[in-house]
Parts: sequence; structure tokens; C-alpha cells
Amino acid sequence: MDLEKIEEAMKKMLESLDKGTRLEAVVEDPDEFRVILSKGTHSDRAALSRELLEDFLERGKRGHEVRKAIGKVISKLNLMGRKRL
Repeated sequence: MDLEKIEEAMKKMLESLDKGTRLEAVVEDPDEFRVILSKGTHSDRAALSRELLEDFLERGKRGHEVRKAIGKVISKLNLMGRKRL
């Protein structure tokens, strides 16, 4: 799988989920890909398996699982960015 293709797909998904969140990097590990996201001064990452990304990018399946994983990271970043009383 090509990192550029993964980055493009993740950018497109991020734009649809939350316009304020930025894709910092996609890092390839031996058994998974780590997608690093940031919002404001906070950053976090999601670990996506090779099989999951392959199904999503090449076959168009399991997109809901990818969206759920990315959505959890976005939610966490939004919570970290909120001002505390």
C-alpha cells in the first residue's frame, strides 16, 4: 500500500468529520499504520491494521470501522481542547 494514497484518503475523511483537525503524519509499522492527528496544541494517534486499511482503500469495505477509529481520536482531541472551569 502506498502512504500517499492512505494520506489522501485520511485527509478526505478528516475534512468530512471535523474541519479543525489536521493530519500530521501516517507512519508505517510492521503490522499496522499509525495516523497522527492534531487540533490546536494537542495531538493523538489512531492505530489501524493493514488488513483494515487494505479493505477500506482497495475494496471500499469496512469504512465505518475506519471512521469510528478516527472519530474517537477527534472526540478525544476536542475534549482535550476544551477549557476547564
